[in-house]
Amino acid sequence: MATSSSAGGGGAAGGAPGLKTYFKTPEGRHKLQYEKTHSPSVLHYNHGAGGKTVSEMTMAYLKEKPVGQGSTPSTPSSGSGMRSAAARLLGTGNGSRTLSFAGNNGVSRAVSGSSRVGGGIGMSTSVSGSQAVVNYDGKGTYIIFNTADTLFISDLNSHDKDPVKSIHFSNSNPLCHAFDSEAKEGHDLIIGVWSGDVYSMSLRQQLQDPGKKPVASQHFINKEKDGTANSRCTCVAWVPERDGIFVVSNADGNLYVYDKSKDGNADWTFPTVKDQSQLMISHAKHNKSNPTARWHICQGAINAISFSPDGAYMATVGRDGYLRVFDFAKEQLIFGGKSYYGALLCCSWSADGKYLLSGGEDDLVQVWSMDDRKMVAWGEGHTSWVSSVAFDSYWSPPNSDEAVESVMYRFGSVGQDTQLLLWDLAMDEIAVPLRHPSSGSPTFSSGSPSAHWDSACPPPTGVLQPSPRMRDVPKLSPLVAHRVHADPLSGLEFTSESIVTICREGQIKIWARPVHSENSQRPNSSELLAGNAISKDKMITSPNKAGAVSSSFKQPSSVLYS
Repeated sequence: MATSSSAGGGGAAGGAPGLKTYFKTPEGRHKLQYEKTHSPSVLHYNHGAGGKTVSEMTMAYLKEKPVGQGSTPSTPSSGSGMRSAAARLLGTGNGSRTLSFAGNNGVSRAVSGSSRVGGGIGMSTSVSGSQAVVNYDGKGTYIIFNTADTLFISDLNSHDKDPVKSIHFSNSNPLCHAFDSEAKEGHDLIIGVWSGDVYSMSLRQQLQDPGKKPVASQHFINKEKDGTANSRCTCVAWVPERDGIFVVSNADGNLYVYDKSKDGNADWTFPTVKDQSQLMISHAKHNKSNPTARWHICQGAINAISFSPDGAYMATVGRDGYLRVFDFAKEQLIFGGKSYYGALLCCSWSADGKYLLSGGEDDLVQVWSMDDRKMVAWGEGHTSWVSSVAFDSYWSPPNSDEAVESVMYRFGSVGQDTQLLLWDLAMDEIAVPLRHPSSGSPTFSSGSPSAHWDSACPPPTGVLQPSPRMRDVPKLSPLVAHRVHADPLSGLEFTSESIVTICREGQIKIWARPVHSENSQRPNSSELLAGNAISKDKMITSPNKAGAVSSSFKQPSSVLYS
């Protein structure tokens, strides 16, 4: 039986009418723990003709600095030869950022006075200038988000609403960012800006410095040798298992591959793209060139990038409505599929690399199978565009005594309808019919709209398939639908102890997970994160017991609205 909005209970959140301070799931109540945003006293300026920018969110886990490592990381240059550790994406978000709480971040709020930078302890004034944060050489978890011309850094574990650090960009607005939690030296934070340029820097060094400008950053100029400037950045991501390699997508359908150890000002040029709708991959002619390669992927903007946890596959979604999955090392299109309507705006991998989520302007979420190379389910529940999707790799299915087990997943989505939706997916409940084989050209399929879904065999490699008939694909219904913000949502992250949401205006809310037992001791969140790379690669299984919580498309009446 559906639960009405009044059953969500709780007082109004953030002063907005109709917003609740908690929402219910079968596991219990998720309570609004605290909120974060930028200080209203900080003036922001929007550079360029693009108008107001949308706030995006990155979770950054700063590991404890190795003994003997200097406090000031060196800046990459063409002759440095510096290589970072492999960038491992611990989760499924844009840049794959599924992270956890990590103690108190070594923060003391009572410290005042001038900053001491360059030693074992760094101190940085907060945005308001009335507080200071210490011990940034220790481990901690931070939320990085952008508003107008400023990048903000907040301490996830502090209840203070204001950020601990602000970084102003004087020439172009920051639009997207990604953090490499596995970098052992050098720069671990990349930021794409409106002009198309990219900056790399050390998060620890930014936190140590009391100023409001980037410190010891490397500027990668996105301008060809002839001086032609490129379009705005749409997404940045570190490549897992590739030392210091990152990718940057643009609004013109191009994706560039960079090496952070190379000079960002080296001359480069790539061949002219004659057919905007065709895939074209070009490599730089010189070893010192940076970017090292350009992938022209689609006509129109690339809206999001996501790498599989092992770095083998790269997924993109674009203005043309297609999800594309590439073998990154082989530079080969594996498969692609289309939305039911309009552009796709977001995509994300499961922790085991077997499934992909996408969402966009058709107000739907789609589940794609890597093994089957096609859409295996779609979900309806949002009333406006879906802006972010993510698997919850910390969720565990309900316990049961039955012997029969089935693989289960929990994932979430947020949209411009201001709602957070949670979904359950039991893979054994998705039945694939055995019908006629599919057909298709090397680029676009010429078969019927549902031919690729009806087939018992995966479509040929490198084929972009049309969207299947909706009636031929299992439909999902959300387990939970909750209005969490007053403004349209732009981002979603799962941590071991919370669900984190951000709206396009830069307000962040941390929703604490249910506490199952007051006497049970939760593991330290830093230890949870350290062990997550192993534990979350295991399949999530749950006995298929009657009465137990299972896939919501089998139980559409069990939606909890709040």
